[in-house]
Parts: sequence; structure tokens; C-alpha cells
Amino acid sequence: MNTQHWINHFEANTRLNHELRLPETPCELPDQTREAFARSIAIFQLGESGGGTRLRRYTRSIASLENLKGYQRAVDLFVAEEQSHAALLARTVGHLRGTLLKKQWTNSIFRWMRDLVNLEFNIQVLLTAELIAEVYFGLLSLRCSDPVVQTVAKKLLRDEMGHLSFQRDFLFERLKTLIPAMQRLWRWQFQAIHFVTAAVVAWDHRDCLRALNVSPADFRARAVRCWQSFQSRLERRLGESETHARQELASTSGYNRSSSAAMQSPVS
Repeated sequence: MNTQHWINHFEANTRLNHELRLPETPCELPDQTREAFARSIAIFQLGESGGGTRLRRYTRSIASLENLKGYQRAVDLFVAEEQSHAALLARTVGHLRGTLLKKQWTNSIFRWMRDLVNLEFNIQVLLTAELIAEVYFGLLSLRCSDPVVQTVAKKLLRDEMGHLSFQRDFLFERLKTLIPAMQRLWRWQFQAIHFVTAAVVAWDHRDCLRALNVSPADFRARAVRCWQSFQSRLERRLGESETHARQELASTSGYNRSSSAAMQSPVS
């Protein structure tokens, strides 16, 4: 994993988030729409505001692995970027004259799930939230007429796409060590968790989606397509890695057979 690339990326991008200037225009959305957006964005703001304690704890256990050197530093910077997202979303909630949340039931479930098993599962739950966020911020950037919401949504959408690439790099390093049957099992449970999460989010944010003229079913379908795109890229990379490994093994075996035959040949 090219952890230095991600260290450089997060250092530069987090600074851009802190320096982002928002349009200085009052919110002119109808009250019902404004309130729906404010509540929905406040839930995402709460999700982005964590300190990354669980994730950092898990990364310490793999910090010494050769293929993940620098990963712990990259995760620290990733968490800092998530916190910069929380700051941007807090400004957006303020613009919408909404109230920030200290606790919310779906967020509590996410935090509980992330502490259940190990690093891979923690990353998977976090990844599920980011796949949902890509759909959510994409819809806000396209369908919300408020300039401040649009500006923040577009920036966070770009960042979430980077986060998905970062998580895919990590999962590739971990999943390539599993046999194909275990990779398929991981895929099945990941898909199941993502499907359930998308359904819960679609229901919890139904007022916001209605204001965007998006049905819960449409949101779920978009979320599934987003998952399929991520998973197909990951599986393609795993397949290429397996093919390359087989080719190297065949080449090495051929070389060894040739060398052995040469050693046994009589000298003329």
C-alpha cells in the first residue's frame, strides 16, 4: 500500500477544507425544507465528529507490517480530515438555522458496530457509511438549491470518493491474503450490512430525501449501485493480483526445472 501517497493527500486536502470559503448568502429555503435539511445534515455531522479512537487502536496492531508501513500516520490524517468535514457540516447546520446533535440512535448503532470484531470490520462499517455518504452528498450537490449546502456537498463528495480509494487500498492488502472462499464470504456479509444500512438511512432521512424529490427506494437503489461499483473495482484488483501471482509461480517453477535439468546433464 502506498501510504505516503495518502499521507500527502490528506495533509493537503484537510488544509483546503479548513480554508474553504462559503457563499455569504442567507438561507432562502422554505422552512419545512430548511428544517429537513438541517436535521439530516446534523446527523451526518455527528457521524463525522468522532475522534477515531477505535480505528487508531486497531491500526496500532498492524503498524509493524511491511506492506502497511505508514498506515497509522495515514489513518491519523484521515481522522483529521473527517473532523474537518464535521466542522464544515457544523457551519452548514448553522447556516440552515438548525441545531447540532450530541446523540442520535443510528449514529450510536454505527459506533457500537465498529467496536465488535477487528480492524477489517471497523473499516468495513466505516466504509459502508462512506458509500452512503457518497450518494447523499451527490444528491445534495445536484438537487439542493442553497449555495452553501451545494458548496459543502460538492467538496465532501470529492473527499468521500478519495476515502473510498483509501479504504479500497487497505482492503486489497488484507483480502489478498484470504483464500477465494473466504473472500466470497466477506463479500456476502459486506453486501448484507450495506443493504441494511442503506435501508435504515433512507428511512431516517426520508424528510430530506422527499425535499430532494428522491424516494427511499431510489436512494437504496443508488446506494446499491455505489456498492457494486466499489466492490467490482476491488474484485478486479484482487483478480489481477492472483493472476500475477500465478504467473510468477509458473515462471519460477519453470526456471527451477530448467536449472535442475542443466545440473543433471552430462558434460560433453
